[in-house]
Amino acid sequence: MKVLDIRLEEYEEKKAIVQKLRSMGLPTPKTEHYRYFGIRPIFDKDYELVLPSAKQIEEADHIEIVDGVVTKAPKEIYVEFLKKSSIDDSHYDQVYYINHLLVPYIIHIELESDTQLKIVQKFTKNGAFVPYRIKLSIAPNTHIRLYEEFLSLAEESLYFYGYDVDIAKDGSLKVIQNRVTNIENFAQIGSHSIKCDENARFELYTFDFGEAKTLHNYHVTLGQYAQCDANHVIFGKQSCRLGNTFHIENRGKESKVSQLSRNILKDKARGIFDGLLIVKNPAKYSSIYQDSKTILLNDGAFMVSKPQMEIYTEFITEATHGSTTGHLDEEALFYLRQRGIAKEDAKEMLVLSFLNEIFEKLGDEEIKKEFIELYEEQR
Repeated sequence: MKVLDIRLEEYEEKKAIVQKLRSMGLPTPKTEHYRYFGIRPIFDKDYELVLPSAKQIEEADHIEIVDGVVTKAPKEIYVEFLKKSSIDDSHYDQVYYINHLLVPYIIHIELESDTQLKIVQKFTKNGAFVPYRIKLSIAPNTHIRLYEEFLSLAEESLYFYGYDVDIAKDGSLKVIQNRVTNIENFAQIGSHSIKCDENARFELYTFDFGEAKTLHNYHVTLGQYAQCDANHVIFGKQSCRLGNTFHIENRGKESKVSQLSRNILKDKARGIFDGLLIVKNPAKYSSIYQDSKTILLNDGAFMVSKPQMEIYTEFITEATHGSTTGHLDEEALFYLRQRGIAKEDAKEMLVLSFLNEIFEKLGDEEIKKEFIELYEEQR
């Protein structure tokens, strides 16, 4: 991809990022977390580079970001545009550094009181490469619920975006992401950094539906007593590539991680779950839990599931991980059919039962109903 033929010497003002990229190199099919994503066909295309520019923000009850540009925001939400911002110099993903290198500014949303916030992201540029970043700063003892919705309209395009999140002491952030992408030749790589200070909590629910090529790479670091609860649903069809990769680091004592992944794949869809949980030596008495389960609705679908752990302390409370991949339970399907339930309805009942653990954790009947309707539309 010509727009990634970066002449690093032109970015003298971003020396630290340049040095990091020089040492890591650009992403290739041999890069571990891109190995199954099919990055080469995406990068081999020629795109028009479209850099976002600040414009007048219209008042609304939610934040709207169109092709990396903030177009709407509530008046009580503080939004600014940063020319410079600190980087996560231990991130594992090259796209994270490429993004920080290319973007002319970073969208900064500062939250200092308990808030329920909605962000709508729209992707409209055909044949474009669009990089942008969003920084969320959560003040101490502040609790945020963020619902994010994607509207993908762009064809033959590649979007690099990502969040840089700082959750201060005793703060919390609950994120629910509705990432439906039904345009087959749309591609997106999200590269995110989340830092949780002492006793902070990060709760994440991602729902990836559709036919596109999207991969989200998360680097999460936890201070003492901090918690990360990450939950993922993928329903992929046609020839999609939908995935999430993680490095979650317990850096402080008695920090906790829980991660669930539930995936349903059909046609020639490919799902990716690559999660590495790391317990550093100072993180004594921490607990980590990871579970990935997949249902393949036909023989052409394919799941890459790689739950992993690295533990550098003897004093750990819990360390559990597992992964299963298989087809729908034929006995359960037969049982439902024998009671007069049509085959497709019986399959849907089994799939929704499979997802119910995550819906129960989410604890929001309205959101649950919305995603069930989305599943019914997609199937």
